[in-house]
Amino acid sequence: MYDKECAMAYIFNDPIHGTIELNQVLVAIIDTPEFQRLRNIKQTGAVSYVYPGATHTRFEHCIGVCYLAGKIIDKLSEQAIITQVDKLCVQMAGLLHDVGHGPFSHLFDDCFIQEITTTTTATAEWSHELQSCRIFDYLLANHGHIENALKEAGLRDIDKLFVKELINTKDYQSNDNNKWLFKGRPKEKSFLYEIVSNERTGIDVDKFDYLLRDCYYLGVNCTLDWRRLVQRMKIVDKNGQYRIAIRDKEKDNVYNMFYLRMHLRRIAYQHPTCTSIELMISDIFKLCNDVLFPNVLISDTIHDLEKYLSLTDCILERISNMTHSTTSPDHLDQAKKLIRRMQTRRLYTLVAETPPSTQEFKNSKEVVEEVVRYNNMLANHIHVATLSLNFGKWSNTGDPVEPVIFFDKNGTVLPEKIYEEFSLFVPKSWCQKQLRFFCTSEDQNIIEMARISCLDWISRTFH
Repeated sequence: MYDKECAMAYIFNDPIHGTIELNQVLVAIIDTPEFQRLRNIKQTGAVSYVYPGATHTRFEHCIGVCYLAGKIIDKLSEQAIITQVDKLCVQMAGLLHDVGHGPFSHLFDDCFIQEITTTTTATAEWSHELQSCRIFDYLLANHGHIENALKEAGLRDIDKLFVKELINTKDYQSNDNNKWLFKGRPKEKSFLYEIVSNERTGIDVDKFDYLLRDCYYLGVNCTLDWRRLVQRMKIVDKNGQYRIAIRDKEKDNVYNMFYLRMHLRRIAYQHPTCTSIELMISDIFKLCNDVLFPNVLISDTIHDLEKYLSLTDCILERISNMTHSTTSPDHLDQAKKLIRRMQTRRLYTLVAETPPSTQEFKNSKEVVEEVVRYNNMLANHIHVATLSLNFGKWSNTGDPVEPVIFFDKNGTVLPEKIYEEFSLFVPKSWCQKQLRFFCTSEDQNIIEMARISCLDWISRTFH
C-alpha cells in the first residue's frame, strides 16, 4: 500500500522547469552524500572552459529528469493503469540514472577508462549506467532510512530490480523484438522502459532535460518543445508490446530534437578547444593513475565504490595540492604542469583534421604509429581524437526518426516508412566521422613538424 505520507511534496525551484514537486522518498535519496556528490560533477565535462556559463552539474540534471519522468507518467496514466509504485520507480530511475558518472562526466568513461583498460585490470564492460545500478544497491545497503522509506511506499525487491532495469535498459536489448528480457515488469508495461532511457527511439526525458538545460547554460537558443511532444504521446500495441507513439503532426518537432542534439555536439561538446582540454585532463588522469590512492589505481576505483564515490571534478585540485608521491613523483610533477598549462591557457595545439567522412577510421594508436613512422621524435607529442557527429542513436545506419512510432488523428499507427516523405529535406548523411590531430608540445618547431607529418598522412590517406 502506498503511504500517503510518502507522497508529501517538497518544492524545488528550477531555472528550466520552474516549480518542481518531489515526494519525500525521492528527497531522501537526494539528501545522501552519494547523490550530493553530483553537485561537483559538471554536466558537460570540459565545455565550461569554452562556454563559461556551462557550469551546471549532474545534480540538477538528475532532478530535472526525475521531474519530467513524472510528467510523462501522468500523461500516460490517462490511457493505462499505472500504479503509484510504477510512477515512483520510474522517477527513482530518472533521479539515479547518472549517479554513476565519474569526474568530468563522459570524459572519464569515454576517454580515460576506455584507453586505460588495455593496461590495467579495469574491464571494458564497465559503463556509468551499470555503476549507477551498483550505487543504488550501495545506497540501500548503507542508508537504512531509504530502505525503510521504500518499504513504506510499497516497493518490493522486484521493484528495485525494475529501477535498475530502467537505468540500464541497453543490457536487456534483444535483436528479437518479440523476446521479453526484462523481469521487473511484464510486456504489458513495456512502455515504462521508454521513458527514462529509450534504447528503441532515443526519445526520452534524459534527452529532453539535457538539451533544455545545456542550451540554457551555453547561451544557445533551444527550439525543443517537450511539452507538445508529451501532450501528443499515446500508448499503442506494436508487435505484442505496448509502446509509446507520437502524433504524426509532431514529425518536425522530433526531427528538430535530433538536429538540436547534433548542433550542440558540433558547437559545444566537440568544440576543438574542448577536445584539446579533454585530452589534457585524460593525460593528467593517466599520469596520476597510481598516485591518488595507496595501492589502488584511479582506473580500478570503478570496482571500489567507496573510493569511486570520492572522485569528482575536484580531482584536479586534489592533484594540484598533493605535496609528494611515493609511487610516481615524476608523473605527479608532469600532471601539475599540465594543470598549470590549462590554467594559463597553454593548451594542446590542433595541427590538422581530416575532412568529414562516413567511413570508419583505424583506432587512434594505429593512426599515430602511421603518422610518426618517418619521424619517430614525434611519437610522444601527437594525440588523435576520433569525433563522431550524428543525429542520434540510429543515425549511424540511417534516419534517426525511422524507429519512432507515429499515429494519425484517428489513433491509427502509421507505416514505418512515413519519414520518407521528408526525403527531399533531410541530409545526405546522418553521421560523419573526423579525426583531429593535436600536438602536446609547446615547442613551435615540434608543433610545425607535427603539422607537416599529420597533413602528409591525411593527403596519403584521403587522396
